Amino acid sequence: MRISMRYRLLTLALFALLLLPLTNATAQGRPPAGDWQVSLGAIGLYLPEYEGADAYEFKAFPSLDIAWRDRVFLNVRQGLGATFYRGSDLRLGASVGYSFGRDENDSANLKGLGDIDDGATANLLARWKTGKVSLDAHYEQQITGADTGVQIHSTLGYGHRLGPTMLRPALTTTWASDSYMQDYFGISPAQAANSGLPTHTAEAGFKSAGARLTIVHPLGGAWGLTLLANYDRLLGDAADSPLVKDANQYFTALGIAYSF
Repeated sequence: MRISMRYRLLTLALFALLLLPLTNATAQGRPPAGDWQVSLGAIGLYLPEYEGADAYEFKAFPSLDIAWRDRVFLNVRQGLGATFYRGSDLRLGASVGYSFGRDENDSANLKGLGDIDDGATANLLARWKTGKVSLDAHYEQQITGADTGVQIHSTLGYGHRLGPTMLRPALTTTWASDSYMQDYFGISPAQAANSGLPTHTAEAGFKSAGARLTIVHPLGGAWGLTLLANYDRLLGDAADSPLVKDANQYFTALGIAYSF
């Protein structure tokens, strides 16, 4: 059975949790001891049915985050990868992840548009940090399945500690290539004939911009709690797509994890 578009949105939502992992040590500012760091927990999200939808749903599922010597990592946000450069202010890494496609059965709004195949992705990751300010960039390209092109996610964040609690407000943007924009927001003549929607050409450009607040709070022992609130505004050809029922997109997440 095909994996649906809503699970792609789950992956995008989980990527938003990347910058502040679900660990008690992170919330208290203490580096975890030992070569291995493992975090096991659960996450609940409330998010749109698909990018541009005006209907929302709740999903809950387990989470796993493994790191070795702060170099090699495996998690649902980045996939399997490694940090190949680690300086005082700059970190660079690469990973192989997974991008879930789209199933036209996910919503009545997608009927007649066909499915978009999922597949593995190649990712380049960069973080520059000075003091409390950080800038993160994530290059993502699908390399198997559908040729959906490239996305570049960027985040400008500020970390502030309030007692044991870490607060991180951030501004975000996502740029997408022609292939991605056309696949997810464009409507070809054949799709228009099948769906009854007007044709639409979506070209490369900034897909969205938004704001995010992440709160990490220790619960005692090795337990930690993360709360995330996110807002994205679809832009340009994405916002103008007949598929988009609401250009304002929201999601919230609540996660709890045990780290060792």
